[in-house]
Amino acid sequence: MKIDFRAFILAWTIPLVVALLIISIWARLSGQFGIAFLQTYNSIHPHPFTAAHPALLWWEHAVGVLLDLFYAVVDAVIFSGIAALLYNRLSSDPKPPSEA
Repeated sequence: MKIDFRAFILAWTIPLVVALLIISIWARLSGQFGIAFLQTYNSIHPHPFTAAHPALLWWEHAVGVLLDLFYAVVDAVIFSGIAALLYNRLSSDPKPPSEA
């Protein structure tokens, strides 16, 4: 049985982006919650508007959230696409069933 490629990507991308949106906004508003996670995330996906900079203006924080979400979408699409391809490739039957 094969899974639908686009449905699998959407099923993984939407929850990941929503979770990162919540963490990113909450970390920027509180100043403490999730900062270690976002610092680790921004070490992999660097941009100038990271949550660790307290002197950013509100619109710079908004751009930082959007950049974090962009990176999350790209990561989720790539990795869930690879997972869907691997699943479909490994679950396929190499030879058709013989008729009786």
